[in-house]
Amino acid sequence: MNRSDSILDKPLTRRRVLGTGVAGAGLAMLPWQTALAAKMDPQAADKAMIKRAIPVSGEKVPAMGMGSSGSYERLSSSSAEELRTVMKEFVAMGGTLVDTSPSYGNAETNIGNIARETGVREQLFMATKVRKTSREATLDQFRASIDALGEPIDLLQIHNFIGLDNQWATLRQLKEEGRVRYIGITHYLTSAFDELEHQMATKELDFVQFNYSIMTPDAEERLLPMAADHGIAVLVNRAFNDGRIFSETKGQALPEYAKEFDCFSWAQFALKYVLANETVTSVIPATSDPEHLRDNMHAGYGKLPDAGQRKRMRETIAAL
Repeated sequence: MNRSDSILDKPLTRRRVLGTGVAGAGLAMLPWQTALAAKMDPQAADKAMIKRAIPVSGEKVPAMGMGSSGSYERLSSSSAEELRTVMKEFVAMGGTLVDTSPSYGNAETNIGNIARETGVREQLFMATKVRKTSREATLDQFRASIDALGEPIDLLQIHNFIGLDNQWATLRQLKEEGRVRYIGITHYLTSAFDELEHQMATKELDFVQFNYSIMTPDAEERLLPMAADHGIAVLVNRAFNDGRIFSETKGQALPEYAKEFDCFSWAQFALKYVLANETVTSVIPATSDPEHLRDNMHAGYGKLPDAGQRKRMRETIAAL
């Protein structure tokens, strides 16, 4: 394609190498690492964050990502400080993949500003979305995302099928020009699985994003096997069922057997269940609470449950 035919007129800027985060860089242990090591199996305590390969390229990303719906949408002076801590510790604990969308209030702008303020933007694998029905509106929205988040945009996704039939060619051209590195589609409802299955079978997707959890495991039957067969990376949303896992487990003791796979909270219980399926590339819970962020990120360290343990986990949740 000639430069004069470029889909965008803004020049492409820098490229950075993944995997250069703070964690695993041979630095002295941070307080969270010391606490984690005290709990985990000694043979697992010194291991880095679990990483999974993106099938289309082989590039590896951390299994624990971070979403932004609700958490980064609105800022006050106190919440901004907490989110700066969340962002810094997310990267320090081995995270890189941040998922956002123009539909999440001011999340893109807030994420971009906080990432730059904390000096971690270069280390982030940035995923966002478009949700427009016309080509020009899609390009305008993408330009706005670049202005808010900065470059590069690593993953661009069509949000909840909006404009999918018309705009897939636009995303493909953006990828061909190197404006984005990967493209995909998203949804968050089990009722969308039929359409997701169709799109996964008929389009050359790099990524697909859908809901999957220990409480809603339907994706195990259809979408996860299809993603494995077609070589599509998987981002998982709603791993906590919009917080339902915490209301169901409130006041309940974590089962003793959870220690067998380095699990020490109900949040880790839910996240490790999802990550135990090796087709899952990354799970993206959102939080604005630094302590919750640390708890979530611990799920990406140590052992994951095997098939027998996963069955036992499902039985535990069903019995609550």
